[in-house]
Amino acid sequence: MFAIDHPYTFVLIASVIISISMAVAVLMHKHTLGVHAFAALKAAVGMWAFTSLFEVCSQDISTKIFSYSFKYLFIVVVPVTWFIFGLYYSNRLRRLKMNQLALLFAIPVLTVIAVATNRYHHWMFTSLEFVDTSAYVFIIRKFGPWFWVHATYSYILLFLGFFFMAKHLIDSPSPYRWQVITLLIGGLAPWVANIAFTLHLTPFPYLDLTPFAFTISGVAFMWGILRFQLLDVAPIAHEVVIQNIGDAIFVVDSWHRILNLNSAAQNLIDLNQGNPIGTEASKVLSWWSASIGHYTGPGDAEPLVIDLMVNHRRRLMRLKKVPIFCNHRETGLLITLTDVTDALLAKEALLNSERRFRSLSENAPIIIFALDTHGTITYINPAWGKILGHTRQDLLGKPFIELISHNDEEACQKIFLQLLGGQVPVAEINLSIGHKTHSPRLFNTSLAANSDTEGRVTGIIGMAKDITEERKLQHQLFQSQKMQAVGTLAGGVAHDFNNLLMGIQANLSLMRQGKSPDDAFKDKIRRIEDQVQSGASLTRHLLGYARKGQYRVSIVDMKHLIEETLNVVQRANKNITIQQLFPDSGVFVKADQGQMEMVLLNLFLNAVDAMPEGGRLTVSCRQTQNADGQTNSLGDRNDHRYIEVMVADTGIGMDPATQERIFEPFFTTKEVGRGTGLGLASVYGVVHNHGGSIQVESALGQGTTFTLLFPAAGAPPDAKPVAPADEAISSVGGTILLVEDEPLIRKYCQEMVRALDFEVFTAEAGQEAIRIYEERNPVIDLVILDMIMPGMDGGAVFERLKEINPHVKVIITSGYSVDRRMNQILDGGRNGYLKKPYTMDELAREIARIMAGKPYQNEYLNSDLN
Repeated sequence: MFAIDHPYTFVLIASVIISISMAVAVLMHKHTLGVHAFAALKAAVGMWAFTSLFEVCSQDISTKIFSYSFKYLFIVVVPVTWFIFGLYYSNRLRRLKMNQLALLFAIPVLTVIAVATNRYHHWMFTSLEFVDTSAYVFIIRKFGPWFWVHATYSYILLFLGFFFMAKHLIDSPSPYRWQVITLLIGGLAPWVANIAFTLHLTPFPYLDLTPFAFTISGVAFMWGILRFQLLDVAPIAHEVVIQNIGDAIFVVDSWHRILNLNSAAQNLIDLNQGNPIGTEASKVLSWWSASIGHYTGPGDAEPLVIDLMVNHRRRLMRLKKVPIFCNHRETGLLITLTDVTDALLAKEALLNSERRFRSLSENAPIIIFALDTHGTITYINPAWGKILGHTRQDLLGKPFIELISHNDEEACQKIFLQLLGGQVPVAEINLSIGHKTHSPRLFNTSLAANSDTEGRVTGIIGMAKDITEERKLQHQLFQSQKMQAVGTLAGGVAHDFNNLLMGIQANLSLMRQGKSPDDAFKDKIRRIEDQVQSGASLTRHLLGYARKGQYRVSIVDMKHLIEETLNVVQRANKNITIQQLFPDSGVFVKADQGQMEMVLLNLFLNAVDAMPEGGRLTVSCRQTQNADGQTNSLGDRNDHRYIEVMVADTGIGMDPATQERIFEPFFTTKEVGRGTGLGLASVYGVVHNHGGSIQVESALGQGTTFTLLFPAAGAPPDAKPVAPADEAISSVGGTILLVEDEPLIRKYCQEMVRALDFEVFTAEAGQEAIRIYEERNPVIDLVILDMIMPGMDGGAVFERLKEINPHVKVIITSGYSVDRRMNQILDGGRNGYLKKPYTMDELAREIARIMAGKPYQNEYLNSDLN
């Protein structure tokens, strides 16, 4: 029978209902740390109150004794769960392991066992008494030794839980302190109630209000849950958050006293300081007053960056200050220091890199430009303006494709699409870009896709090198190499043709030496010889172009020579007006007068042919100091004196394609039968062989101008009388060694020598000639030596002959002019030279001169000697 009319009964019933309700409600926050410990605590308190209700209200003694013993099953749980909750709340426990839980429940389990078996050992209770009051019958027991062990252990757990919460109160910022105070009030009530009951300090010594006290604590906790979100992450785990964040965090109150800080902030505290909590920030932070005193927060134009030493390393920290409000009143500050050293250094490195790139780009001698994905110009460096004349304002925002030649647009568009589509990383193309004056210039252009940090293509960057002049030089070099190759071919053809003419001339000379030919026969022979000389003249043209021509050097007055040549042209072409622009005095060059006449006559006749309906031929001659910026035949600029000859006509002119080929042998624009194509080729060769240069300017319908430059020479000395030439000697007798690789020429020359009453030994190669000379040199008076032979040439043969007989006499024969090696042979004076084709009279005259010991006069000029 329960006594439910006493207030104590209602207190216990309320404790049961409230505690169980709170346990269920708290479990709704099961995601929060410590929620299970708090629910277990409230459930244990509720069951404690429930069993106490049976104990005090039951009228049955056995029920009272059972309930009194059974409630210890829940009493022992309360201090353990309180302690665990304190650990969770103060962030001293993240996860409770089973072995730790078993250790905490060791004494409580022993206590429950001791209560159940007390009648055998009386360690828990030594005696049992019943006290009957007006309302209830209470069981009074005297405590044994294990009870005090249990009580001491329980008070220790309660104290530690209370201590951890109290310390959390000190360490927490002010907005969190009311939460902890609420917990402490709730945690203090069971202490007071239990101590008062145990020591019989209450007016109702037999009423145990401890379950009700824990109910009061539960109510306080629930008020904290509802009012302050007590079991949410921020209050319970805020230390986990701030301790694991990389930034240094300080929490200060309104008086700048440090309330909390994380481990990263500990590194910024002066090392000689102890616990900084509660200390003014300026006393432990050397940078505090200077930075915080002048920094008003994120509203500043620039964030505050302070320079600190952290673990003996210089670090740059960005400071952020955020006020903390409670009930619309500022109660403190949250100071965050973020290490931005690496970021600032990276930013500085990036800025330095950008400055270096801009410096390189702005000072680069080549054009650098950038385009967006639509091909619009977004950047050009100053080189563009220097090379092409455009300003940045002219080009920024303009499509790049509009600046290039129409012929390059399709290829350029194709490359743009490949770059923007990622098909090729880099492309190269030659583009013709228009100058501001609309004149085209050629650029070797390298293009690449421009990407951002995430790899997305944002446009195209390019570099363009002006190769206009380079291409002109390459073209000139190509033309020069082509002319040189053609010249080599022409020289070879002339050499072989001279050998052919030599055979014909030899036979003609022999025929003229025949017995009593009639006059008609001699006249035919003479006509054939005239044709041979015409052929020889043709080879001279070829050799002149091939720079292997033979020139008789003298001081020539170009003014006088031009006047005489113009007189010939003027008489034959009355419809041509000739304008002469000459200085008063003579202008002199060192040249072959005959070759100069040929050069002038070719230029004048070409000008006349270019003006079939008449026109004006202008010829000027002057001396210039620096060649008006021109170059010599070697392509070198110099400051020597030059003679400039200019021949200009008002004729039909030439297109660029014709201008490129006018100096090629056998190229002509004239109809068949009117030109051989060797005129200007010969002019080119002669001019360059004389150390000069030639340039041509022409356009269709605007005439043509040739400009010739020759090294100037001084005025010639007074002329001396020339001694009459020696008459040819028909025969003198003796022995001659003839060295010639061509069989027919060797045969015909052998007959010519024998016709002069000489004995002849012949050799077809150099080694054979040396062998014969070694065997028969005492009887050999003279050697006729061909210079151009396969294997061992004439120069090498001469050196061997000279080793055998230092006084050997030699006549050199060649289709070419005297070169440097021939000149070394002729410098001995006792040797001679015959140019193919030569006549029997020329052969006899040269043999007679050498046999008579008369010296050879070398009066020839060759390009190799310049």
